[in-house]
Formats: sequence, structure tokens, C-alpha cells
Amino acid sequence: MKRYTHEELHSEIKTISGGYSYLKEELLSYKGRDILCVVGEGHVDNSCCGVGGCIFIDIPGYLLSWKHGKDESGLDVSEVEPIVDPEEKSEIARILESSYPLAQIRF
Repeated sequence: MKRYTHEELHSEIKTISGGYSYLKEELLSYKGRDILCVVGEGHVDNSCCGVGGCIFIDIPGYLLSWKHGKDESGLDVSEVEPIVDPEEKSEIARILESSYPLAQIRF
């Protein structure tokens, strides 16, 4: 089990070469369990190598409890079980690619 802190949606997080923000959280039903998927958008706009962007999906894991508390900053916290099985990761990625064909999927 692992704590997952929910980031504020649509709030840009700056990096040295650009930034990213989380756009939405989704639950994906898979083999009778819910998987937490966090869809985000990243961009490079302050780099010597050019500009670009991508859509990404962070997958914290199987949802065990939804927003059951808050952290010291006041952000919601859930409990998840990380997905470790390589076959499950591949199958979940294939499912998500049907809705998000160009997204980078990160477990």
C-alpha cells in the first residue's frame, strides 16, 4: 500500500525547461478493481533544444481508498496499491492507448 497525494488540477508546475499540469483524474475498471489514472500535459518552451509537448498518464496504482484524508499542505490523499506485474502493465497500457493514442504512460 502507498499514499498518493492528489495534485491540484490545471495548476502549472514549472520546470527548468517548461512545465506540466494535471488535467483530470480517471478511474479505469480492470478485472473488478479500479485503477487511478492521472492525465496530464507537459510542455517544453524554455529550452535551447526547441519546443514541444506531450500528453502523459500517471498510474499510481489500484485504488484502495479514495481521498480519505489530507496531507500537511491540505491536498487530498488516497491509498493505492502499485501495479508491478509486467503483463498487467502491458494490458492496461493497451487499454489506455485506445483513448489516448499518443500519450506517454507511466506506472
